Order: sequence, then C-alpha cells, then structure tokens
Amino acid sequence: MYTYGIRGLGPAVTAGLAFAAGALTAFAAQRLHDENTLLAHLDRMHQEQQQHYQRIDMADKHRLQFDLLCKAVQDPDLSAVLDTYEIEVSQTQLRQYLFANALYGNILHAFRMGTVNLDEALGHMRGICQSRIFREYWEVTLHHRASLPADSQERLLSGHVDEIVTRASDENDQWWVS
Repeated sequence: MYTYGIRGLGPAVTAGLAFAAGALTAFAAQRLHDENTLLAHLDRMHQEQQQHYQRIDMADKHRLQFDLLCKAVQDPDLSAVLDTYEIEVSQTQLRQYLFANALYGNILHAFRMGTVNLDEALGHMRGICQSRIFREYWEVTLHHRASLPADSQERLLSGHVDEIVTRASDENDQWWVS
C-alpha cells in the first residue's frame, strides 16, 4: 500500500527536500541582501549626484553675484543700489566696501564648497583684516549679519572674523605676524 505525502517518501527524499528548502531560503535571503545592498548603493549615488548639482548651483550663484558686484564697482549708478549702509559713504568708499564684500564672499564661498577648511579660511581672513578699509566695511555691515541663522556656515565664519577684526583693531595690526 502506498502512502502519499512526506511520510511515505522515505528519509533520503525528505532530507533532500529539506536541503532544497534550506538552499532556496538561503538563496532568497542572499538575493534580498544583494538587492538591499544595491538599493543602498543606488541611494548613495543619487545623494552624491544631488550634492554635485547643489555644488554646481552654488558655484553658478556665486559667479553671478561676483559678476554683479564687479559691475557695481565699475558703475556708480549700479553701486548706489547696493548702498545699504547706515552711514553716509562716498562713492570711493562704496566701491571699496563692495570690493571688500567680494573678497569676503570669495572666502565664504570656498569655505562652503569645502575647497578650504575653517582654519584656511581664517588664515586668509587674517590677512584681509589687516586692511583698515576692510575693518571699516566689516563694522558698517554688522547689521547685515545680525539675521544670519545661528547654525549657518556664514554665521560660523563671520563670528570668527568678528574676533579677528577686533583683535586687529585692538593690537594695532601687529598680532597676526607672530
């Protein structure tokens, strides 16, 4: 008499089926792991691509801002648009302040892009802050920086520049040489 089902197949066939089931389970688990690994890799690639496009966009915006500042420095009618200082400044001072803004903006941009770290950015700023004109610009633009978000890269950099400007003014331009 034949019995159908696993009971009647015998130990060898049952062991073979158990082995096959285990192998299929292991294969399915490995495939799921491989798919998850691939999806994670694709997600990282997508994030890197997004960061790349953001960096390109940031560079384009910086270039446009720099081009606009250059036009304003060359044309008094255009520079008047950027005269947002709370004191009266001459046309010469305004052009100097716009140039100072371009210098600072260039270092800020390099810091944001990661082409210089904070220490390098501050090293550049120490040199720029030796200029009395730059320090004057920095003082009259204090209200411009007041609304920066506390966690922004510009707030971080500008806070350090505040210290550099104060120190350069207090120590009569000699502190940075040593």
